[in-house]
Amino acid sequence: MNKLGINDIVKEKMTIRVEDDTDGLLITIDGIIDMEDPGIILDPFFQSVHQSSIQNNIRKINVNLTGLSFLNSSGIKCLAKWVLSLSQVSEDKRYKIIIKQNPTITWQKTSLITLTFAAPGLISVV
Repeated sequence: MNKLGINDIVKEKMTIRVEDDTDGLLITIDGIIDMEDPGIILDPFFQSVHQSSIQNNIRKINVNLTGLSFLNSSGIKCLAKWVLSLSQVSEDKRYKIIIKQNPTITWQKTSLITLTFAAPGLISVV
């Protein structure tokens, strides 16, 4: 269990793990997210991460997507909502999100970089 008490999610095609990291949290998302409405799962998960991070003064969240071979447009929208929610937080409570991508996966190369424009200086893709 991680220090924020956020549960992992295991569904038939995807796994989301949350672990403590030396300077914050590590979220690893693997598999395929192609369900019609991934927001049913992803929105509450990202809201929980967001609220818990603010309440516990987490300053950095590493998100490893290297094993996520597919994320549909509805899932990308969920990521974007999370990023946008960060820009609405006062500066003293904000955290940084570092997304580790797999450059050999086309959707990641083309879609993830656009998230950096939603909260400049707070999101990076490596």
